[in-house]
Amino acid sequence: MPNREKYLESIHVHTGESLKRDLQDLAMLEGRAVGEYIRATLETHVYGAKTKLLPFLTQDQARSAP
Repeated sequence: MPNREKYLESIHVHTGESLKRDLQDLAMLEGRAVGEYIRATLETHVYGAKTKLLPFLTQDQARSAP
């Protein structure tokens, strides 16, 4: 995961009402604001996926090196 950085960037996402309600419910269960819950979920997904893919990316780069 990256170092603690200031959260200055924003992304706007259009969702359906039911997804928004479900996100609000899950955030409330964890005692977080919805934006904080979404950010934590995205960080877990993105950096978890990146960690899993890193060995494959490294192998591909090694194969394509001259």
